[in-house]
Amino acid sequence: MSSLMLMAVGDITLQTKNNQHPFKYVMDTFRKKDILFGNLETVLSTTGKEKKKSVVLRSSPESVTYLNAVGFDILNVANNHILDLGIEGFRNTLELLDEHELEYIGAGSQKSSLNSSIIKKNGIKLGFLGYTIGRFKVPEEISISKIKEKKIISDIELIKDTCDFVVVSLHWGTENVLYPSPKQIELAHKLIDHGAILILGHHPHVLQGIEKYKNGLIAYSLGNFQFDCKLSQSSTNDSIIFCVYFNENGITDFRIIPITIDENFVPILVEGKVKEKILNFISQISKPFIDGKITNKWWFEKIGEEYLVGNINSYIFRIKKYGLVPLLECFFWLFTPFCIRCYIGTLRLLIKNCGKGETL
Repeated sequence: MSSLMLMAVGDITLQTKNNQHPFKYVMDTFRKKDILFGNLETVLSTTGKEKKKSVVLRSSPESVTYLNAVGFDILNVANNHILDLGIEGFRNTLELLDEHELEYIGAGSQKSSLNSSIIKKNGIKLGFLGYTIGRFKVPEEISISKIKEKKIISDIELIKDTCDFVVVSLHWGTENVLYPSPKQIELAHKLIDHGAILILGHHPHVLQGIEKYKNGLIAYSLGNFQFDCKLSQSSTNDSIIFCVYFNENGITDFRIIPITIDENFVPILVEGKVKEKILNFISQISKPFIDGKITNKWWFEKIGEEYLVGNINSYIFRIKKYGLVPLLECFFWLFTPFCIRCYIGTLRLLIKNCGKGETL
């Protein structure tokens, strides 16, 4: 019987301290894969108009050789940093990936209805689709696939007859929170109902839970992988390599390989108590799916404070650097319905904690 092992990792920038090889400690592990997936969270360009953001992610074009060296087979480029150097940086990045024969999903140098890739290994064909959240405007002459339910379902319908199984990459969620929203869970379930078998999430910069749903599997956030965690204001350097096993009938199993990101922004395998801690943590944050706890009320209590503080810090940085425009943006943002629900959730949680006798 045919079998295949997909390894998937989260956010990658290819930027390290002290000129370190970004994958030097995981190269041997990667050699065991059949297909290797990652989210490329950077622009590979020296030119282009820099966006007015609190964090702009750009890396040397030469760093693309690291991706080839460790055998990345497929990269998601549909994310909120792919336009950090404008359309010029975007085109330079995709041209570089094409030049180095690296497959990618979620974006294209021309306007296109479907940015997909099919990879066949060991007699099994996986079809990959990639999408991102983001309020940014996509220039007319290129394509970046946004998360829109009807469009994703339509794309799954188009691709599923040309491959054995469909894998959907989603750059989504709220940064630095440990749980996906009820809307995310609902969308993930619908995508599997319509023919996807595996959902690979990223963007929150922290790990989120893993859920088995029908014949499918959902990793809501793979977290950072090769990343400066201070840039993302992440409270942890812990992450994983996510291994998913297929045969001709579908997913047979999955395995988690815990890692931590060192002071040079390089992922390193862990053992002993650290490994056990990460595995226990994933088990803990996956439990609410089983218990059916993730309601809107519960979720806003869990994420309200983190979301508000993180975004306020980002606005403060931009206001200091760029002045009036981000100040006005911040003012209007403070009164958005989402923020109001975060205020209510945070207040509700504070009242609950007071009732339990916890110190504010």
